[in-house]
Amino acid sequence: MSYDEMKISKLGEACCGCGACAAKCPKSCISMQEDKFGFLHPVIDAGACLGCHACDSVCPALGGGKCDEALGIRWAKGKSSELLEASSSGGIFGLLAESVIAGGGVVCGAAWADGCRHVEHVLVEDAVSLDRVMRSKYVQSRVGREVYAGVRDAIRSGRRVLFAGTACQVAGLKRYLGKTGGGSALLLTVDVICHGVPAPRLWSEWIDYKNVLRDSNVCDVNMRRKTTGWLSFSAMYEYIAEKDPFSSCESTIFNQDWYMKAFLANASLRPSCFMCPAKRSCGSDITLGDFWGFQGIHPEVDYSKGVSAVICNTDKGIAAFQGIANSIDCGDATIEQVLAGNPSLVKSVAPYAKCDEFMADFASRMGIEGLMAKYDFKSSLKQRVRGKLGAIKRKVLKVAREGIR
Repeated sequence: MSYDEMKISKLGEACCGCGACAAKCPKSCISMQEDKFGFLHPVIDAGACLGCHACDSVCPALGGGKCDEALGIRWAKGKSSELLEASSSGGIFGLLAESVIAGGGVVCGAAWADGCRHVEHVLVEDAVSLDRVMRSKYVQSRVGREVYAGVRDAIRSGRRVLFAGTACQVAGLKRYLGKTGGGSALLLTVDVICHGVPAPRLWSEWIDYKNVLRDSNVCDVNMRRKTTGWLSFSAMYEYIAEKDPFSSCESTIFNQDWYMKAFLANASLRPSCFMCPAKRSCGSDITLGDFWGFQGIHPEVDYSKGVSAVICNTDKGIAAFQGIANSIDCGDATIEQVLAGNPSLVKSVAPYAKCDEFMADFASRMGIEGLMAKYDFKSSLKQRVRGKLGAIKRKVLKVAREGIR
């Protein structure tokens, strides 16, 4: 079998960039290389390729899995205010991770790297380091060969592993591990309700732009800071100057941060995100996301610091969720309630109307300032009116909730 017959070599824009193919290759002849947007794609060393098709067998884009079952659907939030502040939504991932670490296990999730210019999956083995993989990071993360091998080796040594990522990353890991490892009682997989993954190079250029603007270097980013509330979260950038030992912070409401606006407008997403092959079919044990719209369903519950939508897809997922029951407030929910605020749970988003033009301008090295001048991503009149009505509704619900108390 020749290299030319490898299906992954012909994926093009359908590739999710999960890296499972490179990790699985027995000859290590596949490398994940960046395209002009920073998205990773497999590049095969034809001379070393055996034609074994191990790469094709693990690729999420080459064959969908069976539909995930929603065995249990809940709203949930941690009881600890400190945990809620440190989380993007209801703190459920943090509690699951703490449980695994406490039992001597390993947690694998997305962490900032290279001065917050990139995101990569890392293995965490202690509670002190757990904060690295907390909170949402709206950049596609790199899952390296060493991470896949690390998860596999941890399971083989009898340790529990919690792997969290997008649906395509979970699907890639489970296929890499195979039926034995992927179905192991020691592996707990969590996928996030995914809007799509933005271009890594756009993010790195955005950080470079911010560094120059402030004459300092970004040392930490919280894309979901809750000082302005869960529903109107802020993007927070922490800086430190070379000659100044003290750090400084900059915080911007999410709908005023240009990078976040480009992301939410679907202008900077990976092409495969518009035809995601892994939604509700990645085989995860638990699906987590923000329970958007929760305030209209349960105005009597304090939602100000975030509420999670929790979908348990397997018995293993149900058991893991039950294991943190004493640390959370929760209640029953329906898939319709979750979908009302999270349509991307089951449906790929539509691209920005000028997506091709935006990405072409970006690839042409127009630069952040040029892109900002041409694309402001202003909300439409309809969106602004809906936003104001939503704000009024939230105020009314807040008054009602305080009255109930």
